[in-house]
Amino acid sequence: MTVQEERVFVVGGTGNVGSIVVQELINSGAQVTVYARSPEKVPKADNVTTIQGDYSDWTPLETSIVGHTRLFLLAGEGPDLTQVKIDVAKRAYAAGVKQLVELSARRLPWRDYTVVHLHTLAEEAIYAIPDRGSYVTLRPTNFMSNQLLALDLIRSQNILVDSAAPDEPQEFISPRDIATVATRILREPIDKHNDAAYELIGDVRTPSERAAYLSKALGRPITYKQLPVQELYDMYLKEGLDHAFAYYLVTYQDVKPVSRGLPLLLGRSPESFEEFTDNNKDLFL
Repeated sequence: MTVQEERVFVVGGTGNVGSIVVQELINSGAQVTVYARSPEKVPKADNVTTIQGDYSDWTPLETSIVGHTRLFLLAGEGPDLTQVKIDVAKRAYAAGVKQLVELSARRLPWRDYTVVHLHTLAEEAIYAIPDRGSYVTLRPTNFMSNQLLALDLIRSQNILVDSAAPDEPQEFISPRDIATVATRILREPIDKHNDAAYELIGDVRTPSERAAYLSKALGRPITYKQLPVQELYDMYLKEGLDHAFAYYLVTYQDVKPVSRGLPLLLGRSPESFEEFTDNNKDLFL
C-alpha cells in the first residue's frame, strides 16, 4: 500500500491545531476520517468522512477505524485526558493502525505541572502497549495563540497581559507549525519516524517584543502590562479555565532555545511570533 492509498483517522480535528491538520491532510489528497462531537465543524470535501462521537462511548470509533493505517490523536485538556488517550490508542492498534501521531506536551521534571503530567502518564502507558505499531509523540511548548485568552484586553484597552517581566524570554510554537509537523509525519513512510518524540519550540520572545509585534500588525500601540500572578490566575478562572491549566499558564518559566531540528520536520523555517501575529491579525481586531 502506498502513502497515497493509506487512510488517516483523526481524533481531535476541530480545534486550534486539529482543524489545520485536517485541512492539510485534505490538501495532500489523503483519505481522511474525522471523529468529532460536532460534525458541522468538519470541512466538507470528497476525501473526508465524518463520524459523530465523543469520549463517553467508543462504539462509533471502534466500528469506523477499521481499515485505517494512521491516526492523529489530540485529546482535549481535562482530568480524563490520560485515560482518553490510552483508550483511543488501544482501540486503534487493535484495529490495525500502524502509526499513531499524538500531541503531548513539553517534557518537564516529574510532576511539575498536572497538565503536563497527565500527558506523561499517557505517553508511558501507550509506549508500553504490547505489539503496538509506531508511536510518534509531538511535545509542543506554549502555543502562540495563548495570547488570545486575554483578547478582550487587547481589543478594549490596547494592553497585552502576562505574569512575566517585560524582558523575560518565553518559548512558543505556532499552531500551524504543530499541525504541519503532524501532517508531514502522517504522509511520510512509517519507519522514518518509528517511535520518535519531537520537542517543538519555534520562537523565543519577551512580552515587550510580543506587544511590539501586535502594535505593528494592528496599526495601533499595544502596551505590555505585567499582572500579579494572583490577578492573572483569577482572570483565567473567570474565562473558564480550570486550576491546573490556569496555574501552568501563569507560573511556567522554563526556557530553552528554538528546536534545532524543527526546520527538518517542517520542510521550512518555523513561523516566528512576528509572522504569527501578522498572519492572524484579524483575530485581534
